[in-house]
Amino acid sequence: MMNIFAETVVRKLLQLMLAGLFGVVAAVFVARAEPFKSGDRHEGERIVYLIPADNEARYRVAQQHGIIAAVADISTPLAWSEAQVICNSLSLRGFSDWSLPSKEDLEKLFLCKETLGGFKNGDYWSSSTPKPDSAWSKRFVDGKEDIRSWGNRLWVRPIRKF
Repeated sequence: MMNIFAETVVRKLLQLMLAGLFGVVAAVFVARAEPFKSGDRHEGERIVYLIPADNEARYRVAQQHGIIAAVADISTPLAWSEAQVICNSLSLRGFSDWSLPSKEDLEKLFLCKETLGGFKNGDYWSSSTPKPDSAWSKRFVDGKEDIRSWGNRLWVRPIRKF
């Protein structure tokens, strides 16, 4: 018994063969069958992290999920509340589900900073708030974490889940 994904692929291929586009469509399906990896471009931005397939058995190659980072920081350091508003209202490459990274997501950004590129040698905000009027930050020179007052102006790199 074919699974739903295989049935959908077969149905689409048959429809497109009838339309005379088999060669082009086959290439598209083959390209999508290869798994993504950190640093790959997807939906116009860079993949930071992929949910491991062994942890999420329901995800198949064509259904990988993870975190995408914008290819560049917001152009100027921001106070935490400004960073939240800008990230949550950002519309980039047709997507409007951008957010400020959590402390854990910021760690993943830091670990991929060379692959992703464009990070400043400064502190970046996270959305994680350990106490009122403060949030976790990470220094991208050495990875040091700190709790900073919301009034500080730090760098911001928006992310989105896919």
